Amino acid sequence: MADKIKKNLCLKDGSMIVIIGGGPSGSFFAYLALRHAKKLGINISVTIFESRDFSQRGPKGCNMSAAVIAKSLYQKLIKEGIDLPDNVVRQEIKGYYFQTKEYGIELHRPKPGENSKILAVYRGNGPLYSTHTSNISFDDYLLRNAVKHGAEVIHDPVQDINLPSDFETPVKVIYGKRGSLNEMEADLVVGAFGINSTIVDKMKQLNFGYEPPRTIRTCQMEIPLDDSYIKESFKDDIYVFALGLKPFRFASMVPKRDYVTVSLIGDRDLSKKNLLDFLNHPVVRSKLPPDWRMPDRFCMCIPKITLTHAKKPFTDRFVIVGDASISRIYKNGLESAYITSQLAVQAAFDKGISKEDFNRYYYRPAKKLLAMDNLLGALIMRLSDFVTKRNWLVTARLSYVENRKDSWIANHLNKMLWNMVTGDAPYKKIFLQAFNPLFQIILIPVTIKALITEVINRVYSYGSKLNERNIKG
Repeated sequence: MADKIKKNLCLKDGSMIVIIGGGPSGSFFAYLALRHAKKLGINISVTIFESRDFSQRGPKGCNMSAAVIAKSLYQKLIKEGIDLPDNVVRQEIKGYYFQTKEYGIELHRPKPGENSKILAVYRGNGPLYSTHTSNISFDDYLLRNAVKHGAEVIHDPVQDINLPSDFETPVKVIYGKRGSLNEMEADLVVGAFGINSTIVDKMKQLNFGYEPPRTIRTCQMEIPLDDSYIKESFKDDIYVFALGLKPFRFASMVPKRDYVTVSLIGDRDLSKKNLLDFLNHPVVRSKLPPDWRMPDRFCMCIPKITLTHAKKPFTDRFVIVGDASISRIYKNGLESAYITSQLAVQAAFDKGISKEDFNRYYYRPAKKLLAMDNLLGALIMRLSDFVTKRNWLVTARLSYVENRKDSWIANHLNKMLWNMVTGDAPYKKIFLQAFNPLFQIILIPVTIKALITEVINRVYSYGSKLNERNIKG
């Protein structure tokens, strides 16, 4: 009997969908759901709950990320008919520059002339103290696009949800300010609240088995600079730093017209002090004006990013999408929001909204596509940490390749580094590129020579120190 009822647990004409969170995950789900319903010839209602106003500057309107739209996501947006206006696009990125402590290499597109773009945007309406006049928020544009296609937005916080004890009863969503609460029934509730939302902890208390991903705190800052200086210094490139500094694992500077977004990811939670240490590093300071000083007021945040995927982000009539569910680690959070929303929409409309349907047609495919690849991503990051903390090895390899431009090994290294910094390829492909037998064989003599030189230098340095001590003694 239960199986028969569950077969009828599906979206149909007149169904109500409630989405908690109006960021990219929520907006993507609403937009794709409305289009999918239209294709099936059914009418549905979609209500998005989002208490924030993305048209506000600074933290009040921001979802806290570096906000770079990779070429793969750009292609998906164009295919879906989502064409970003010029004011939302803060910078079209032409390339990347990989910078170590003593050496830098400019990375170019593996396929020159490729008709795709990399775009830098703002999630909210720009930094806290910015002075632009138009609305430049990427999240606000996506939300308005969902509204244009039929979604409704309620700017009240969701306080709780009541999951039904039987399959046929809708979910109750409790929302509003304390002391003035309202209820809404929904055939399907979509959790698109994001890992930085306080509602994540409430989901665990619903006792359907949800366990959120493990997280780590990153650090971001918006640096105001003259737009002509940014153009001259960065040349439309994103700078990626591998300086071998603890505790940093990944650092980047993204030009956005009259601001540069600094993003830091470490092997532990980061703080404002870590940000200052990074900005005071000589290599980083060389990208800033000679007289630059930390401003008295600046826009900064310490958001969480995921390191793992969630367990059981679904039950009957309820599914979680975005980084509170499954996201690609370190890269392409916006694209992961699109992918998980798309998979959940397809599962809900084409299969059903039972927990069995979400497990089989949403969660398993998402894990196969993103979570399994993340295991290799974590391994690659640990290997990268090992290499970049040995500056002699990085310098030797990069200089060797740089002196052999247009050779097979130069092109291979470019592809590998490009895929690492852009996220254009899955971690599996990057792993195979890194351990390509020919690539490693060619670099063996380079590595041995660099190691011998490093040992000699250390022995000489140690001997010099002993002599100085003897002389002083």
